[in-house]
Amino acid sequence: MRLLRTALAPSVLVASWFLAACGSSDVGTTTPTSPVVPVPPVTPSTPTTVTLAPGASATVATGGSVSLVGGSSGGEYVLVVADTAVNGSSTASSYQVTAAGVSGAGAVSAPSTSVMSLPQDGGSLSAPRLDFSFSANLNARATPTLTPQVAAARRAWSTVSAGSGATFSRSSTPPQVGDLLALNVSSKACDSVTSRTARVVAIGTQSIVVADTLNPAGGFTAADYQRFSTRFDTLVYPLDVANFGAPAVFGSSGKIVLFFTSAVNALTPKGSTSYVGGFFFSRDLFPVLATPGDRQQVCAGSNESNLFYLLTPDPTGTVNGNIRRTGFVDSVTTSVLAHEFQHLINASRRIFVNRATSPFETVWLNEGLSHVAEELLFYREGASTPLQNLDVPAIRASVQLRNAFNADQASNAGRYREYLLAPSTSSPIRNDDSLSTRGATWNFLRYAADRKNRGGGTDASVWQALVNSTTSGVANLRQVFGSNLGTMLSDWSVSQYADDIVPGVSVDFTQPSWNWHNIYSVLGGSASAPPTYPLKVTGLTTAGASGSVIPGGSGFYRFSVAANTTAVLGMTAESGGAASPLQGVIVRLR
Repeated sequence: MRLLRTALAPSVLVASWFLAACGSSDVGTTTPTSPVVPVPPVTPSTPTTVTLAPGASATVATGGSVSLVGGSSGGEYVLVVADTAVNGSSTASSYQVTAAGVSGAGAVSAPSTSVMSLPQDGGSLSAPRLDFSFSANLNARATPTLTPQVAAARRAWSTVSAGSGATFSRSSTPPQVGDLLALNVSSKACDSVTSRTARVVAIGTQSIVVADTLNPAGGFTAADYQRFSTRFDTLVYPLDVANFGAPAVFGSSGKIVLFFTSAVNALTPKGSTSYVGGFFFSRDLFPVLATPGDRQQVCAGSNESNLFYLLTPDPTGTVNGNIRRTGFVDSVTTSVLAHEFQHLINASRRIFVNRATSPFETVWLNEGLSHVAEELLFYREGASTPLQNLDVPAIRASVQLRNAFNADQASNAGRYREYLLAPSTSSPIRNDDSLSTRGATWNFLRYAADRKNRGGGTDASVWQALVNSTTSGVANLRQVFGSNLGTMLSDWSVSQYADDIVPGVSVDFTQPSWNWHNIYSVLGGSASAPPTYPLKVTGLTTAGASGSVIPGGSGFYRFSVAANTTAVLGMTAESGGAASPLQGVIVRLR
């Protein structure tokens, strides 16, 4: 066994998120400006005439056009331009929208949504934001070192687990309370060892809790550590295993190590408005030696354990001057464990159980699944389930549900808001680790699971299929959700506007587990700028519009058609015309 410490603070952008009465969020990386593919103009074809009832929709292909009949009362519409490509690229495709005969947005019964951007909030010293990106960046840096060692690790695991059910370990006997363990806290994957001494302080049915002997005074008591062991054994472990699968077994005890260490505290520099709450390091799944007793090294830095590194209380700010009171650390640790346990299960099953060709899942999907784990923890602790279309009255009606939202789900709300603020340059399949990508990926996974389960099936079957796949990234999504992934992404984009505010809309344009229009009406904001639904929407006039979107992204335009008139909308994009991945969807709002 061992752990991880680095003197280098992660380079991150603090989350722009504030939740009134809630204090949980995290940090992502800066999203670069997307390059834009120039678009030669293409003349739209002869328009197709349509008359839409409220809630009905029509599509506009690139190079095509639609004639909308206003009828005797006129109508209000939204046009959603979505890039249905599924390549994870950040290269944007440009488009133009022509609009003849349209009226300004809101001229006819505007929907109950706002397009105002919420004020930005980057955390504070008194309420720092949780940084999950450290773990993602750490493991991404280790991947080039670990990938060539996967074959040797698989051979070693198979050899020693064949008869015992346990794997490579430096100890031949299970540890006991009071035992001292040497754990590596270096931030490098395999070629560096910085040893810390840790004392075993609690043992449960699935967990072993150890505490760094260098932890600051005044932290958790023996009873606290036993409570964490019980909480992991009875809540986090069964929840994640039921939804994602059991991890491969490591160590003589076969249990999960919860390592509370000030090495985690040291990762947050003095005065930072974000903090590292804990992480899983994939290097600990690899053996030090190719086989027991062999001199061929695989990963010298490995702790050879299923292990989490966790923030420890520091009531006086001994480490870097950052005060971490016991109540604060207690309040954030369970969610961190649920999140990081998905990463551990994902990696150990891909490497040793399913033996995936790509031993490490794509970062954006791996992180999205861990944010799903946070949501599942919310449902469990809040005594709720998906498909309840939860809104503010429902959450406020139950103290249990409200506390669970604040502790486990508020961060997902914050990350999804980051996506809604910039939907054309963000995407659930974008190959980065920004806050907006994390928020989009989590929300799309929830949407896709709810949609898949309409015809039967369970949440757990969806998550297990994604984690136990031998493919990764987009290929994994296609394998689980179907080959029409681009269309599903487009429908999901429409749902961001239409869900819960457009009567009669197609079920494919809804998000049945959450009512975000209602929830965001109380989250964030200030006295001078009340909270609003943050989706970026542009009013469309007869001047038309131009824009660009990345694969999986979308642009939103609102307009109206006056009574007894007809409007014509056309969309042009890349010179490929109909071959373009861009698609327009028009929905009549009312």
